Amino acid sequence: MKKLFLIGFATLALGSATLTSCSKYEEGPSLALSSKNSRLTGSWKLTAQTTNSAADDLTGTTHTMDIAKDGTYSVLVNYTYMGFTYTNDFTGTWVFSDDKTQLITTVDGLSGTDTQTIVRLAGKELKLKAVNGTETVIQTWTAQ
Repeated sequence: MKKLFLIGFATLALGSATLTSCSKYEEGPSLALSSKNSRLTGSWKLTAQTTNSAADDLTGTTHTMDIAKDGTYSVLVNYTYMGFTYTNDFTGTWVFSDDKTQLITTVDGLSGTDTQTIVRLAGKELKLKAVNGTETVIQTWTAQ
């Protein structure tokens, strides 16, 4: 009985070490029961953003993003400036990179694509990193 317990414990320890090291994304999750497509699709709200590791003030702005399984997405940005409220909305298409570590988007009516590295893709949280020259922006989106 003791031998069986030791074998079971060793298997559990080895399995835990293996599962924690196989995440495709910097911040996990290491194990997910749903596909990357199903975790990505849905409605998201921007809850935090940093530029070069400094927190950006999102006061007065609201960013929402809807990602559909059919490869389309929309982003709605509401913000207040000098007492006036403005709304910008964008639609386009999205795909994963071949290794599914990046999200590639194209805005309707524009040429070129925008590529962001997926830092975290969980059921309730999405973190995207964009690097443009010396500027690194990390956005944290929360499922709605």
